[in-house]
Amino acid sequence: MGKTSEIQKNNEIEPSNSKNRSACIWEGVLFFATVFLTAAAAYLYHKPLIEIAGIAILAGAGFGCVWFMLEKSREDGTFLYDNETHFGRFTVIYLIFLGGSALFPLLPVGGWPYLVIFVGLMFFSNQMVGLLAGSTLLMMTVMLQGGSSASFFIYFIGGLVGIAVFSYVNENFHIWTPLFISLLIQMVCLSIQEVLFVNEVLSLQMFAIPAMNILVSLILMIILLKFFSFSIIYREQDQYVDINDPECPLLVELKNSSKEEYYHAIHTAYLCDRIARRLNFDDAVVKACGYYHRIGMIRGENSWENVQEILEENRFPMEVQTVLKEYLDKNERIVSRETVLLLFCDTVVSSISFLFSKNPKGELDYPKIINTIFKKKIESGMIEYSQASFGELQEMKKILVEEKLYYDFLR
Repeated sequence: MGKTSEIQKNNEIEPSNSKNRSACIWEGVLFFATVFLTAAAAYLYHKPLIEIAGIAILAGAGFGCVWFMLEKSREDGTFLYDNETHFGRFTVIYLIFLGGSALFPLLPVGGWPYLVIFVGLMFFSNQMVGLLAGSTLLMMTVMLQGGSSASFFIYFIGGLVGIAVFSYVNENFHIWTPLFISLLIQMVCLSIQEVLFVNEVLSLQMFAIPAMNILVSLILMIILLKFFSFSIIYREQDQYVDINDPECPLLVELKNSSKEEYYHAIHTAYLCDRIARRLNFDDAVVKACGYYHRIGMIRGENSWENVQEILEENRFPMEVQTVLKEYLDKNERIVSRETVLLLFCDTVVSSISFLFSKNPKGELDYPKIINTIFKKKIESGMIEYSQASFGELQEMKKILVEEKLYYDFLR
């Protein structure tokens, strides 16, 4: 029996290790591509041999930091959206931007569209990777062009602002405010460069290149955002529409396996959805977690290992996997607000269903039951590390009490 479980565990770990090895190989390819292309570009720009070596070494060191942060993000699960399972997107966009960074020295210093590069790299990885990768490419361009440190910091600040304002683009995809802010700051930074660092008489002609940069950046940003929306945002929305359907094949399989578990999932998902909408949580994620927090039962036991295997096989969004891991894995702390909400909804449904199973016609004191559940869970210390505020916990409790008419469906 022990050998069998060990073999199953190894089989579960093997696909994950294979994905990590594949990603690591591609990271190595990107590292050598960065060093080689930097050295080749420096040679073509007629740099001295010692300078070629220096630029290549610095580019390699820069991407070394990016490589480390990619691995750290994979280990910590801090990639944005589903980027961890689609590393090819980052690979392609990095190679495109790497080629661009080698060609930018042919343009005037004020004409580099680095805002697009910083934001694009962030979209397909996360904030820290985007910042490190964008800075590495920017350093490469500045050194190839022979520019000053002022040029680096002008674009670095613009990229920093772009990453900051676009970090919270969600499924609602409100982009115009961050787009306006980032382009405005970019224009201000480029104008400062023209006014302070160029020894010319102040004239409108000085702002021609920054204005052209903003126009090109706007066009490229719209193209980038279109690609981002179709490849990630709307794709995830469509995926949530599918998995949050009670007739989804996985839920039908759960129903065939155990009607009791199926209806428990339906009721939990309903409460999760209602409360998440009121509290402005990610309702699609919480509803999916309500539906699938017991999906492991179709494999015989609702362990995290079984649930994880099912979620990965069906390519569930990483946000759902993260919440369910916090909830089901005994080695994990409950941190996210969505996990806290799932905990209370699941416990309320389980408790009331159990009491009705003892006495189907009985009248239950719902406020007392719910207050007791909240008191015990808080005192147990299960959620002491969570991000849920005291006010949010009180609002959860209030909404659960208000749903007392719904609990008759649990009889």
